[in-house]
Amino acid sequence: MGEIRHFLHGDISNNGHLERIVAAAKADAGFWLMVKEREMERQTIGAEVDLEGDGEDAIDKSAPARLTPTITELADDLVSRMFGTCPPEVLVIIQQALLDAARVELSAFQ
Repeated sequence: MGEIRHFLHGDISNNGHLERIVAAAKADAGFWLMVKEREMERQTIGAEVDLEGDGEDAIDKSAPARLTPTITELADDLVSRMFGTCPPEVLVIIQQALLDAARVELSAFQ
């Protein structure tokens, strides 16, 4: 196992690294289901916040309390299985890529 120290923000987005990480997540059906559940719950929280008018900050405040394991934990687990440790700033990019891919897949069914 290596570490994702050498990936820069732009470097991980280029060269197909994110696509491979997302593909690995999708290949594990149980893991991918949890990622999609996190995206669905995030969308639900967003809809509730919009109705209540609390703003974007309320999503971030309520999501960690409701989603277990969190998307951060899921992404960290996936990346550590693939590469070893990962800097937090790269993990954020990976989390967003996973959620974006889940959102695209879920929107195909709506």
